[in-house]
Amino acid sequence: MERHIQTLIFSIIFSIFSVPLIPQESQENRVRFSLWAQTEVYPGYFDERVGEHERSMNEIKDNDEWYSVPVRKIREIAPFLVEGMVYGWKFSYTPYDKARGVEEFFEFSPINELSEEEKSKIGYKNPWSEDGKLSVWVEFQRTPSQINRFRSWNSVLHPKIKGVGFSKLAFGFDGIRLASEEALKNAVREYARTRIKTKPKEISGTVIVREPPIIGIDSGRYRVTLDFFMESDRIIEYKTF
Repeated sequence: MERHIQTLIFSIIFSIFSVPLIPQESQENRVRFSLWAQTEVYPGYFDERVGEHERSMNEIKDNDEWYSVPVRKIREIAPFLVEGMVYGWKFSYTPYDKARGVEEFFEFSPINELSEEEKSKIGYKNPWSEDGKLSVWVEFQRTPSQINRFRSWNSVLHPKIKGVGFSKLAFGFDGIRLASEEALKNAVREYARTRIKTKPKEISGTVIVREPPIIGIDSGRYRVTLDFFMESDRIIEYKTF
């Protein structure tokens, strides 16, 4: 009897650890991530109308009666993030150097901006309303050339970097952009700190967002987590102290 119980327990454990893990959806062919906007100013308004909002999110008509503020906000933010995942961003970073009296400087911009036609192809799927937020799945199908572009980034030649950024909720769309900028800056700064022996005068390069962005709220602020592939174009070192 005891042997039978041991055999049964072993079989259960084996079956648990033999269940294949469900892999995370690849971003190679299709960009897909969730996005949300706050709806507290319209309590209860969205609960019965999420189907209508899916319709309005996928239409361009600004005068749509269902085309409300949260829908507009989502449609403002989505192209910016899709741009980072499809084409990537270029950046320039100057680290802070107290001894030399150098202030930290960082800027970034899109490598290519989405065309109006590309923006119209962004899909907004399966919206849901919960905890004062209107959420939706944002989808964008890559073209063959964009798929090849992503594949070229996904190689051992391009290091993976990751950063977290914060910004005020009151800034709205600009807050998410600012938090994304800080996430990229922190990712580049950590890369420079751990991979470059001496603090550089300037580092510039390009990145592409390799995983779905994670946007949340932390202590009343936007919290944006971004993963990148990075390619450094140039690293300028100080010649003398």
